[in-house]
Amino acid sequence: MIGYGRMGHAVESVAGERGHEVMARLTTADNIDGAALTPERLADVDVVIDFTRPDAAPRNIERAAGCGVDVVVGTTGWYEQLGRVRKAVESAETGLLYAPNFSIGTQLFFQLARQAARLAERVGGYDAYVLEAHHRHKADHPSGTALRLIDILLQELSSKTRWELGPGKGTVDPSALQVTAIRGGENPGMHSFTLDGSDDRIEVRHEARGRAGFARGAVAAAEWIHGRKGVFTLDEMLADTLGQEPTNDAEER
Repeated sequence: MIGYGRMGHAVESVAGERGHEVMARLTTADNIDGAALTPERLADVDVVIDFTRPDAAPRNIERAAGCGVDVVVGTTGWYEQLGRVRKAVESAETGLLYAPNFSIGTQLFFQLARQAARLAERVGGYDAYVLEAHHRHKADHPSGTALRLIDILLQELSSKTRWELGPGKGTVDPSALQVTAIRGGENPGMHSFTLDGSDDRIEVRHEARGRAGFARGAVAAAEWIHGRKGVFTLDEMLADTLGQEPTNDAEER
């Protein structure tokens, strides 16, 4: 485990329930620039699970891959470095599975949002907007999950050509998907997508009750990625598990 905060503790608990042993627990301070990820430390490790910070995750992935170890990453906000990370993983012939949200319920939420947006596109007359809320400790906003939702909606709604975090000053641009991010308290995570029309309002919403659902998904991802080569998303893992074709959603940012 890299990142031994609340999510790290939740993952450790689930891993133990499923019969796995956590070989090492590293805080961000223990592992500056990935320095603690050495061949000696990782000699008996099958998979590294990273829940750290956006500035730390890419280097952690590269260091683990260089030691021949597969990686699962739940950290968000680093996806602009995906090209660089992909080269390291493919060169090392290891596996990486990354996702903005490891909750299986969230994956169902994405599918429901896509279908709702497609129906709204056909009938017309609805405006759309996104709201997400997380605990005050979360560094990135909007969240990686919200960015995935935004990508889905921009694919399906012709009336929305871009998104903006707001609202800002003045009248909003109707062609911009409005996104609001709230950071406060200890909220483990809420995402909603609303279709607002002249006669009614439809909301598709996912609200996490805690971190256990994310932890279960992360441990399942670690079990799946071990021994595979290449870069994968949770969508691909679920499609393989269910015997379905991946939905080919836009890649996480």
